[in-house]
Amino acid sequence: MRDVIKGLAINTISIGSLIVIWYGVTAAQLVPRVFLPSPVSVWQSLSTGFVSGTLLEQTTHTVVAMLVGWFLCSLLGVVLGSIIGVWPLARLSLGPVLEIFRPMPPAAIIPVAVAIFGLSREMSLIVVIFGAIWPALLATVHGFSAIEPRLKEVGAALEMSPLAFVWKIALPNATPDIIAGMRLSMVISLVLVVITNMLTGQVGLGSLVVLASRTFDMAGLFAGLCLLAVIGMISNSVLQFAERRLLSYRQ
Repeated sequence: MRDVIKGLAINTISIGSLIVIWYGVTAAQLVPRVFLPSPVSVWQSLSTGFVSGTLLEQTTHTVVAMLVGWFLCSLLGVVLGSIIGVWPLARLSLGPVLEIFRPMPPAAIIPVAVAIFGLSREMSLIVVIFGAIWPALLATVHGFSAIEPRLKEVGAALEMSPLAFVWKIALPNATPDIIAGMRLSMVISLVLVVITNMLTGQVGLGSLVVLASRTFDMAGLFAGLCLLAVIGMISNSVLQFAERRLLSYRQ
């Protein structure tokens, strides 16, 4: 508990210092306010947006799209990664196929996804899953592949079925790697949701940021960026908390 309070205090001081520096730069007009609005202007834009309901709607759509994409890519990544990590035949057969797609930038499949699904939410979801699945998948493969030989001997001595071995021994052993991969997948999911919002103009913070930049509404632009930063910080903190709770037995 003391470590949690200490971490919150350090984070609060860091963010507060950044805001103070930001305010000082704008107050001294070191950067023209047409390019860098003051924190007060950004706060007013946030307040106005949430009171009118516009920002709440945009934020809700972004968070829901991020969570759905992250959940699906994590589920697929963990299932596929566990199969590849446990069974050598699956690694030999699926490994070359995955190596073809893994280096491909997610942005490269956007034209293909648009051609197939149009400018729809399904297209955005496909792009998010394709781009964010790799950290969860590769981390799961590594976690299952790094099982100590003595644990395999224990499973054989207890005459465990392959499914029981995966559930009772392999999965707990691979959990730290899986959670680390899922945390990275969460960040990538948010990034890709914003990018697809920008390209398709769908409801979300990405389209809000683009519209604000085109109309030179810098306060609105920075308000959207601040919301994205808060979403990323909160989602990462939640996963860190879940990681500590799930792995408390290792401490």
